[in-house]
Amino acid sequence: MKSAQLPDLGANAVPDDARAQLERQTRVLELIAGAAPLDEVLTDILSSLERLMPGARCSVLLLDREQRTLHHGAAPSLPDEYVASIDGMSIGERAGSCGTAAALNAPVVATDVQTDPRWVDFRDAAVAAGLRSCWSTPIEGRDGLPVGTFAVYHPEPHRPTPHEQLLVNQFTHLASVAIGRAGLVADLVESEERFRRSFDDNSLGMAILGLDRTIATSNNALTTLGRRDLVGCPFAVVVTPRGRSLESWLEELGRNGAGPIAFEAGLRRDDLREVEVEVTMSLLRGRDGGPAQYLVNVLDLTERRAAERDRRARSEAETARRTAEELSRAKSELL
Repeated sequence: MKSAQLPDLGANAVPDDARAQLERQTRVLELIAGAAPLDEVLTDILSSLERLMPGARCSVLLLDREQRTLHHGAAPSLPDEYVASIDGMSIGERAGSCGTAAALNAPVVATDVQTDPRWVDFRDAAVAAGLRSCWSTPIEGRDGLPVGTFAVYHPEPHRPTPHEQLLVNQFTHLASVAIGRAGLVADLVESEERFRRSFDDNSLGMAILGLDRTIATSNNALTTLGRRDLVGCPFAVVVTPRGRSLESWLEELGRNGAGPIAFEAGLRRDDLREVEVEVTMSLLRGRDGGPAQYLVNVLDLTERRAAERDRRARSEAETARRTAEELSRAKSELL
């Protein structure tokens, strides 16, 4: 039995507007995947929607949840004066379409801003900018709460059609993805900066090793211990554990999982002298859960050893003093 063959519909099977919509959405997703700046992605989203909705002017405002204010995100075709007049506006149930949509987390359609009571405080600015209607949709974050608003303006009274609603829903979702991605990137950059600061500025010597046990990076504190040529150097050349080999300690670390393990060792300085140190090692795992790198902390024991010797000397001196006193007292009693 032969399988049925589908007719060749050709390139014209997809309507031109649908093809254009798909191409613009694909371009936006490529910008997001390429980690383009948020304002560039949002501008491309709005420009794409304006081409698909002739006569419309679009904008995105970003919500500051703590301050409950909306701030300029992108508005490629709105007058600068109008953009400046609403930048930083507080959200509320009478704060125009965008401020109300953000406050209620629901779409708000103002068919005519000259008669809509929610536009009393922003009516003059809108009329001066040639804007007569405004339809705003909240942009939801990953937690379902607004992170901004998506607005569509028209120069005359207007109510969105079902097709326009579909377009705006799709491009609002793209804006949500772009804002969420930008937030994740910002969180990642902040996390990396915190780690870099805690790593570089730590008073404890620190290093990260590759799985081949060579030093990939080290901080200033470790360099000041007396090794300037650490990067690319095998860790076994830098430290010599006391009593056991480094390999046996690493095998133990592998058996223990992520560790950590700790041992005393000698660290070879550039002048070939050794510094007594305590080494703590743990495993850093990769995305697949497998070992990726070693994190190493190196504590200089010089001061600790000096303090221990001082305490021991003090203890021995105190013991000798007490012994002498006891002998003197015994001698006196005997006499």
